This record gives sequence, C-alpha cells and structure tokens, in this order.
Amino acid sequence: MKTTNIKQALAIINEEYNSDDGLLVLFRLSSDVEEKRLDIFIEALKAIEDYYLDKTLIEKHLVYRLLSFQMALNSSAHHWKVSRPKGLTAQAVYNINMAIYDIFTND
Repeated sequence: MKTTNIKQALAIINEEYNSDDGLLVLFRLSSDVEEKRLDIFIEALKAIEDYYLDKTLIEKHLVYRLLSFQMALNSSAHHWKVSRPKGLTAQAVYNINMAIYDIFTND
C-alpha cells in the first residue's frame, strides 16, 4: 500500500500508536514485526514529512507520538545483543529513525 495523503498517513500512525497490538507496543516488547507492516509505517512517515515540509508547526500530539515510536524502538534495540526481533533488521531500524528525523528537519 502506498500512502499518498496525510489523512491516510495520520490514520496509520494513530492506529499503530493506539492499538493493543500496534507498533508502539511491539517495539516496546521487542516483538517480531512483519516487514510489509514496517514498509507501510515508513511510507506513512514519509507522507507526513512531505505534508509538513513547508509548514512551521507540527501538532503537539503528533510530535509526541512520533518521538514515542522512536524512543521505544531505540530503547528496545539496546537489548538486542543476542537476538533481534524478526523484521526489525538494522536497516529497518535505521529507516524508521531517519524517516522520523526527516520530518523535523529541512535538509
């Protein structure tokens, strides 16, 4: 699925944030994640970046959610020395971190 607009992207972010089996929970628990699901999440992040590219303000609740995903993922990643959750390759973690970073920069 290609996320083409901000409404779809925000719906994906909200679902992954609020759901009992959303990515936020899976990141915190260091659970396995389907690669396709991560691809959809990253596409949503890129759509958000595109939308906010010429804006000077990002809503507080969205900033909180994005940083919550990033902090949960990075915190869990510090414990993956022996085994890594399926789907969360080093490249996937990097792609998520960069997609969130890119939302807040104009580089």
